[in-house]
Amino acid sequence: MSNVKIKVSKLSKSFGSKEVLKNVNFEVKKGESVVILGGSGSGKSVLIKNISTLMEPTSGSIKIDGQEITKLGAKHHDSLMAKIGFLFQGGALFDSLTIWENVAFRLLYQKKLDKKDAKEIAISKLKAVGLSEKTADLYPSELSGGMQKRASLARAIAANPEIIFFDEPTTGLDPIMADVINDLIISNSKELGASSITITHDMASAKKIADKIAMLYHGEIIWFGDAKDMYSSNNPFLDQFVNGRADGPIKFNKN
Repeated sequence: MSNVKIKVSKLSKSFGSKEVLKNVNFEVKKGESVVILGGSGSGKSVLIKNISTLMEPTSGSIKIDGQEITKLGAKHHDSLMAKIGFLFQGGALFDSLTIWENVAFRLLYQKKLDKKDAKEIAISKLKAVGLSEKTADLYPSELSGGMQKRASLARAIAANPEIIFFDEPTTGLDPIMADVINDLIISNSKELGASSITITHDMASAKKIADKIAMLYHGEIIWFGDAKDMYSSNNPFLDQFVNGRADGPIKFNKN
């Protein structure tokens, strides 16, 4: 049996004449954490939106558990989405719902659990990310940024997904809270045995949570390897990015 959970092959995505992704190839093994690095406009967000079926690629293949997912019917798409959790940048909690209702959103509206059972699961997931039961009946506006991020993580893991996407999970957090979120991502992903794909600019986060690193530049993966090798890759693009240097082959538009 294959150990590959996600396999991306020759993936391209264009918007009109603008080619955002170009012939992208990589794979994620079961239980593995892959972090995608790249500057603004490199195509990171478009890549995970394609893999998570929020966008349809222009060409190429995406397989999850060996199944081609680029042209799924509604029934198969629903079963695929049941495997996926997503932590959105900024959290994206619903302001009008309590925290437990946010966490249990999929349980209530997709899995059709009754409110009592859904709330029990939501509270257990909140506890798993270090939030007390008292948090459950509060609204997002009553929580700090770090607590909102934890609640968003609880929502991402509420349905025990096999795959989790993390979109800039530490953006806007102070270094200590960012490290807390990193630890929670690691512990909860391992608890679930989930495969994960994270996009981030945060090198401390990438170094801590990644098994593998992919460097995306102008829509192409120009380096893919073990996280422990990213500081000794001898790839000038990756070397410039991970060391945060202005001088190097990566040029930024000054306009």
